[in-house]
Amino acid sequence: MSEISNPAATAMSEPFGISASGVEVLVHTIENGRLRMRCIDFGGTVIALEVPGRRGAENILLSYDSLEGYESDSCWCGMLCGPVAGRIAGASFELDGDNHELEANDGTSCLHSGSIGFSRSLWRGETFREPDEAGVRFSLSTIPGQWGFPGGLEISATYTLSRDSLTLAWEARTDSPTLLAPTFHGYFNLGGPQSGAVSDHLLVIDADRFMPLDEIGLPLMPEPVDGTRCDFRRPRSPIGPDGGFDNAFLLNSSGSGRAAAVTLEHPGSGRRMEVFTDQPACVLYTGGFLNRSQVFAGGRAGFPGAALALETQWYPNAPALPDLPQPVIFPGEVYRAATRWRFTVED
Repeated sequence: MSEISNPAATAMSEPFGISASGVEVLVHTIENGRLRMRCIDFGGTVIALEVPGRRGAENILLSYDSLEGYESDSCWCGMLCGPVAGRIAGASFELDGDNHELEANDGTSCLHSGSIGFSRSLWRGETFREPDEAGVRFSLSTIPGQWGFPGGLEISATYTLSRDSLTLAWEARTDSPTLLAPTFHGYFNLGGPQSGAVSDHLLVIDADRFMPLDEIGLPLMPEPVDGTRCDFRRPRSPIGPDGGFDNAFLLNSSGSGRAAAVTLEHPGSGRRMEVFTDQPACVLYTGGFLNRSQVFAGGRAGFPGAALALETQWYPNAPALPDLPQPVIFPGEVYRAATRWRFTVED
């Protein structure tokens, strides 16, 4: 296994397009060694992550060619999701005795905080460069009641490229009690943009418990993975004869971020990705709703299993499952969360 070398880190910004609302959207390009990332102000979205493999560096994220692709996106491709990621049953929640109604954008549920949320907001991106790393810090302000959430937020999401890793660090404050449980919704295919389905990948999730789904796809209380199709404690394909996944796994490393919670490998390219996080759960979504009406970069049509998302986050649907800890942030507190993706190449 070889590590990734590190010439000087660089960061630059340039125009990417004009949004439907008439605002210029910038693209920020960060390079550090053999890693290269491009991300845009719209949704704080990562539109490319180039990682070396045996045949050279390739983009390992599903992406679009233009801003218009992201504005019409229906699968949260590479976007930041929040204030609360995942589904909330009944598109409502109770906090301090008050009921708060959300947008029902997925049947009777609210998915990823509605049709706008963090994902389709314009963030303010600022690049930075230090001797051994570079990145971009996205900032966003919300007002009380926005998208149905009672508290206004001052929030930042900082992407940093180090010698061999990409780190996403969140920081937020609120003016009144509210819910906050964001995630990053990148779709990974370590085989590169012309690769087939991720069925040729090997996935390990260090989790003894998972959240099964009810008949309409809502997460239920955790159960052991023993004897189920959701046991990923040993390497196996994320897609098998019994189909794909859209399940949350409760990570054994919850809260530490010191041990790899998830490992994804692509034997053909030699790429290996380890995921470290301080979040309690990771949702494995193998793109079951990707379809050929979605045209991605290079004219590639979507299809189930074209790529997979590994959404490190709080317990999904927690507001509807009161026995789980609730993702409430209070005034005076500072919310912090971080996930790191580390890349190596098998010789």
